[in-house]
Amino acid sequence: MDRLTPEPVEPAAVTAILVGLEAYVDSYGYGELSGPARDALLFAEWLRACDVPSENITLLLAPTPDFAEEAARRAAALDIRVTPASADAVRDTFIALDRSRRLLFTYWGGHGVIAPSTMSRHLLLTETTERDPQSLLFDDMRRYLLCEDEEHLGLTRQIFIVDTCGTYLKRREREPIPRGFPNGDLSDQEVDQYFLFASRDGQGAINDAGLGTTEFAQQVLGHLRADPRVLPPDVEELTRRVDRYFSDPARATDILQTPVSIRNRTYAGSERDLGSARLRERNHLPVAPSHLQDALGRLHERSTRHVGRFALSKPGIGDHAGLHAINVGYQALEVSAGMPKRAVYATVRHFYDAIPDGRLVVRGPAGSGKTVLAVHLATELLENRAEGEPVPVLLTLVNWRTPPPESTPDGSQTRYDSLVRHFEGWLTDQLLKQNLCDDEETARELVRGRWILPVLDGLDEVHTPRGPEKNGPAGHLVAAIDRYRTANNSRLAPVVVTVLATEDDGTWPSLSSACVVQMQRLSLSEIEGALAKGVPGYATDERWEELRTELRLGENSIAVRRLDSPWKLVLAVKAVNGPRPQVPVKELVQALVQRDDKADEALHERLLAAFVPAACGDTVVAEPRPPDAPTAVRWLAELARHLDRHASEDLTLSRMWLIAGERRVRAVQAVAHVVIVLFFCVACLLAAIGGPGHAVATLGHLIDGTADLSGVTGHRLWAATAFTVVVTGAAAVTGMAHRTWVPVVNRRTRGLRERFEGPKRVRLPLSVLSGLEIGGAIGSAFGLGTFLLFGPVWGLLVGGVIGVTLGYGMEAKVGLDRTLSGNFFPAYYWVWDGLGLLAGAATGTLVFWLIDYPPLSGTAFGATVGFFAAFAVGLIGWLRYVIAMTLMYRQNLLPWKVAAFLDWGHRAGVLRVHGVSWQFRHAELQHWLAAQKEDRSRRFRRPRSERRRKFLARVVPRVE
Repeated sequence: MDRLTPEPVEPAAVTAILVGLEAYVDSYGYGELSGPARDALLFAEWLRACDVPSENITLLLAPTPDFAEEAARRAAALDIRVTPASADAVRDTFIALDRSRRLLFTYWGGHGVIAPSTMSRHLLLTETTERDPQSLLFDDMRRYLLCEDEEHLGLTRQIFIVDTCGTYLKRREREPIPRGFPNGDLSDQEVDQYFLFASRDGQGAINDAGLGTTEFAQQVLGHLRADPRVLPPDVEELTRRVDRYFSDPARATDILQTPVSIRNRTYAGSERDLGSARLRERNHLPVAPSHLQDALGRLHERSTRHVGRFALSKPGIGDHAGLHAINVGYQALEVSAGMPKRAVYATVRHFYDAIPDGRLVVRGPAGSGKTVLAVHLATELLENRAEGEPVPVLLTLVNWRTPPPESTPDGSQTRYDSLVRHFEGWLTDQLLKQNLCDDEETARELVRGRWILPVLDGLDEVHTPRGPEKNGPAGHLVAAIDRYRTANNSRLAPVVVTVLATEDDGTWPSLSSACVVQMQRLSLSEIEGALAKGVPGYATDERWEELRTELRLGENSIAVRRLDSPWKLVLAVKAVNGPRPQVPVKELVQALVQRDDKADEALHERLLAAFVPAACGDTVVAEPRPPDAPTAVRWLAELARHLDRHASEDLTLSRMWLIAGERRVRAVQAVAHVVIVLFFCVACLLAAIGGPGHAVATLGHLIDGTADLSGVTGHRLWAATAFTVVVTGAAAVTGMAHRTWVPVVNRRTRGLRERFEGPKRVRLPLSVLSGLEIGGAIGSAFGLGTFLLFGPVWGLLVGGVIGVTLGYGMEAKVGLDRTLSGNFFPAYYWVWDGLGLLAGAATGTLVFWLIDYPPLSGTAFGATVGFFAAFAVGLIGWLRYVIAMTLMYRQNLLPWKVAAFLDWGHRAGVLRVHGVSWQFRHAELQHWLAAQKEDRSRRFRRPRSERRRKFLARVVPRVE
């Protein structure tokens, strides 16, 4: 870094402002502070020793009564007049600065806080009280000193020594109101500003009332006195000396104080936070190998989208339940990670950056915002990720599986190593399932090299019926994370975990060297701010007056307790908002202020019941929409019960058919398979007896008994019969099988929905390819069957019409998705269709040769059958889904277009997207829905006029 000034400044060109505030009226209850006035006088003595004229030094003091007389005497000895440090005097001194001089030296000693909402330092004034929280905003002051002056272009060198605390304002205190400075245009000239703060964000400063000084001031003055006639001082050496002292591990103190220096070149210029060696630097990874560079870039991009899909629901919850409501709602519980006990930071990113090993556990009750905090942290880390930092990856722990017995820890290092490898394998599998990596080898390398930062949500979801005992799934996971270290085993690897637990809940095992934070209840100011922002007219509407009066009672009011978590606040605001409020304002207000404690449960139940209907009535949500609120509740309740029955959190389309009854759906599918196959097999039998295209005549001969079934015809009939038995049996077996005979797709592939979205040059070839496969397979099968019955003309006609119609309709209109999990990769199915075609052609050629048919005819027959059979096997999952949805639709269990309903639930704030699945956003809402009584009343049907309108909208071209 360049020197602050390349040449000395004449003492006459120096102006100094020295502020020492010890006596306060209230100052948020911080009270008197013995030391700042004494330190200000010491700085004055140093300046006078540097030959700075006394008239160039302004001494603003508010000393304690026992020091006032001595302060005046010492100032008189320096020929400096003491000015009482009132708020007006302090502000006016900075405004009236003589800008003809070159160097400004400022010392400020007293109380200081940081406002969490803006992350700005406020310098408290002697008149500061909780009722009148006036202050000087440090950023406003320094900006004013960068503004242009009509007469002079001086004060191009500015040094600030700020000896105040940097603690965050307590969450239940009013934020300071700054005394403003005049506005002006920033100067075009180069102005160097240097700031040395006694503590970094979130920390206090050490004050020794007995000695009447601070450790920080003593270290600064010690350096300045070493060469008293150098102006300006060597700020680089000053920074190093102060930092060296406070980062010295031999320094005997339990209080962490980290001085911070910032260098500004013009207000819009660069800033540098020199930090402190006391807070160890986070372990930075080496530069990734060349073959992993692209994979890391894709991982960063995909993780950003994955976190966004997980977090976002455009209109459903509202800003009041978003990230800012949770921003300061946690406190550090354990100090084993090197964090100050009970430290509170304004943003989770600032907090996380101060954790040496990057291991964070977020605890809190249901609805307190743990997941939102984790999402917020992952988002901020992704937005500001530097080279050498791991890529945050948000994963839900509900998918954690118990390790095999050989990985179960038994106290030996070998078993623990095996358990860590199991955890690494699970991380690799999740990277693939969430489509964050393209191949297993790359995912394994990223995990092995610790290039990912696992953000693991929901440790409480990994438990056995007996609880999170040491040998249960949760205990295994904690043991694995506890020993999850960097690639070279030099230190613990960073990880973030959320768990449902209260502050005094000791049932969950803890992680080594992890900083544990507890989510805090919302403060009065946060509740009032959220209501004002989320409810139109809250501040003026008379209907809310009773609640406003109740909230004036402060933090202990009953209404604050009933709205003290983000989830409770979401329920309340959602219930009264929208064009059709589910709970009248008057009813909600009365319930919130009612003194009966038994009313809590009734109010919460009422608001839970109103959440989904309120989401249905939200006019901001675009199509698709649920038919009505009771139906939406019924459908969501069925989905919640399905998750409870299968001990899962993921709503995946490929598994949705189980709701209709596994055996029932498989039986219906088997019947459908057999009926379709028998149609084709009957055509084969008739063609074997009378030849292709003579089905009517052959049937007549069979009826009147004149058909010749001997000789070659008999052999062909036996072959056709064997073919019928084999194919019909295969159809029945595949229909009744537990598996769908296709790979279970649990990740999104590269072609995800590209036939509907993305550039036309991409989606059109994919759509054509898929349409050709669908139309070719179905059309050729029906065409072949028709040819065997009625001849080539009818075969070509029927096959062509069915092929074109279904090829276009199933692809462009229905959007056939055989895996039902977001997967679309036509080339994959073309490979299997091609293999089926080749196998069928070879088999058909051989069989037809054996039964004395032309081999080429067998090739064509076998190729068609093999092509359609391979296509049909891939269609099993889709057909099972359609059968199940049809059955459930007729029983009013779920809508037929359940995917559209799930999409609505995501955008309405009820569900969230996780990989290829949906999850309920709020666990309590899910459990409440699952507990609702099953209701299979008459299926909802839209009014006839509305159905007619929707039909016309589909068939009548839109006129632009």
